[in-house]
Amino acid sequence: MQDRNSSHDNRREHDNSQDHDGRVALTIVAFLFIGLVGYILVNRLHIRTGQLVEGCLYLICLFGIVFTTVRYLMTRREKREKSWPHPAIRIPALKDRGHVERSFQKNSIVLGYDMHGQPWLWPDEIRSMQSILLGKSGFGKTTLLRNIVGQDARRIQGTPASPRRMPMIILGGKGDPEFPDSLLYDFAAAGRLQHVRLLDPSRPDLSVRYNPLYIGEDDSYQEHVNFIFESFGLKDDFFKGHQASYFSDLVRVLVHTGKRFNIYDVLVMAFDPLVLREQIELAAYRAERLSGISLQRKLNLQMSVKNLLQSLQDQERVTKIQGLLNELMTFLVDELSIITGPYDDLLTLDEVIDKDLILLISLNPNRNTRAVTALGRILLQNLQLMVGKRYEGVPGRRHEALPMLSVVLDEFEPFAYPNFARILQTARGSNVSFLFSLQSIPQLETVSKSFRANVTSAPNTIMLMQTWDKDSAEYLQNAVSQVPGERRTERLERRGIFSDRYEKTGSVSVTETRENRVPVEHINRLPRGQMHLLMADTKGEPRYSHLHVRRPSEARLACFQPKLYPQIPSPNSRADGANLRFKDAELVRKFPRISGRKNRERAYEVVI
Repeated sequence: MQDRNSSHDNRREHDNSQDHDGRVALTIVAFLFIGLVGYILVNRLHIRTGQLVEGCLYLICLFGIVFTTVRYLMTRREKREKSWPHPAIRIPALKDRGHVERSFQKNSIVLGYDMHGQPWLWPDEIRSMQSILLGKSGFGKTTLLRNIVGQDARRIQGTPASPRRMPMIILGGKGDPEFPDSLLYDFAAAGRLQHVRLLDPSRPDLSVRYNPLYIGEDDSYQEHVNFIFESFGLKDDFFKGHQASYFSDLVRVLVHTGKRFNIYDVLVMAFDPLVLREQIELAAYRAERLSGISLQRKLNLQMSVKNLLQSLQDQERVTKIQGLLNELMTFLVDELSIITGPYDDLLTLDEVIDKDLILLISLNPNRNTRAVTALGRILLQNLQLMVGKRYEGVPGRRHEALPMLSVVLDEFEPFAYPNFARILQTARGSNVSFLFSLQSIPQLETVSKSFRANVTSAPNTIMLMQTWDKDSAEYLQNAVSQVPGERRTERLERRGIFSDRYEKTGSVSVTETRENRVPVEHINRLPRGQMHLLMADTKGEPRYSHLHVRRPSEARLACFQPKLYPQIPSPNSRADGANLRFKDAELVRKFPRISGRKNRERAYEVVI
């Protein structure tokens, strides 16, 4: 081993001596050439010394300019990559528009530009494998979301014979009206303002109507009942199973009556035995006389009727289902009931896809916390059910044939539930793009640690802006992995008689190490509008880049402000709602909140 090292050192010394001799010979040749040129210019061409000096100065200046330019062009990429913080870049508007148009032809959008000014494309194939955006407020998350939403609004899918616009669902969990209002300018510029629908309990005059208990002809009422009940988040107590079964029985009876119903109708049935018996009779009458109802459905209805009638014999009937009733009562808040109470002119998530609509959902969990949180969970549960239906699809139909659905969930953790993570397993096969936007990773632990693990391990695109959260920084560093590095150690000698001092010996040792590709400093001090991006390409290999977020156009007309107008009621509205009211006078006195004065007078007339 020692002989091999000594031979290697001897070979290196021999190579160094040859290089030194070559440089000396080249220098001698250069001086001889310069001397020969000078001799020819002075003695043969009779150029004066002053002219020769002036020409030499010009040549030196020219050589300096050429050398500096070439050196700058050769080293500018390396200097940009090593510089910190990275300076902001400016892309001309026309050039940026050209990049966006070309990305649409490749079924992609422009996320941003790298430090060299090159566009970074985000293909639909990668988007359908989910993505997550992390970062503090005020450092460009809203700008990035506007960039993504604005480009999606302009895209055209399908074939030239049957073009389609991209349907979109955007949920804002902060309840900030500025974000949806700012998006209206992008939708107006894309010519899609007529496709926008707003669902905001704080603005019922502009909001669409969404009845959680609306069940379509081809939908399963049992699935709706299950996800609505789970959205209440009731504790796992002794009566939870009884409450779920009771709720299912009430809905089954109402479904067989053939009328549309809402949460108010369910409450009236649960409280008033007279109304309950009346609806049971109507459901049984229709089940026996209408064709198309299978024997098993009739048997299931009989079982539900038996269960409900038997519960009327229990004096503690209302007490055992009080938890269910309390959750349903939260939807009777005046502003919220305007949205969730109607029977007609309703909006469904299936309609958003079929009609290529844009649904803006703005929920403020700080106002009427229980009801708004339950509504947000119902919407996510409904979304999960819709994705599951798209995943099953039509036999023999590939998911690429489905129109891509863009879903943006900004600060969605107040409405998340443990089973929501399962949606990530079927979203890709449904051609649905999910973008989760959060301030930090620990926010996901409000649901559970397993929920955090499932959500953070699924995305194929990770975007991180400035954050001081340790878990978020380590999440990106672990995903990006490490790169080879070197650690240099220099030897020192202690010298001095009366005092110790250390001097360098000139001996240096180099050790190969592994270090983080993205240092913590580059995360904690990341400038506004920049982000770290880790994205898997079509082959599954990770690609890392430091991007400058593309800024959407801010060009606006002072004389134009896009607005959403109140929904116009349909002229042929159906009047087949259940419209249940109390018929027990004692219940009218006991529950004036959900009966009203007119209902109280009507109940007296019926009973007396």
